[in-house]
Amino acid sequence: MTQEPDAPEPFARAVARLHAALADVANGDVAGIKALYAHAPEATSFYGWGGYEKGWDEVSRRWDWAGTQFKGGRVSHRNLTTVVGADIAYTTDIETFEARMEGMAAPARWSNRVTHVFRLEAGRWRLLHRHANRLEERYEPAARLRLAG
Repeated sequence: MTQEPDAPEPFARAVARLHAALADVANGDVAGIKALYAHAPEATSFYGWGGYEKGWDEVSRRWDWAGTQFKGGRVSHRNLTTVVGADIAYTTDIETFEARMEGMAAPARWSNRVTHVFRLEAGRWRLLHRHANRLEERYEPAARLRLAG
């Protein structure tokens, strides 16, 4: 089935591009994720390694840094939610990396809770925001704060 010239990209294709790009990230290649991202001032990223970036230039630099951290591996996704509107869409997933990391002898394995927000730009879905943080068991906030204090 071919896509009509003026028809927007199917959202499933954007998700497939995202998953392929993140598989490349696990191997140190960030070109795909940077190509998928909206190169816009409102582009943001909340990384699982702390901090945040706002604006394409900051997001791009952080992806460059992230690429230096990964030395080979793979990533899988378990989709929890996909919502697609006329020009905004998002997914929530459990994302699991198994990868060799900078400064580590053995591969590491961890899972993130991750949200990806996309915007339709000129008929193509672009990643506008990524929010990832480590998947943890539920806990009582006061108990966690007492341990930190």
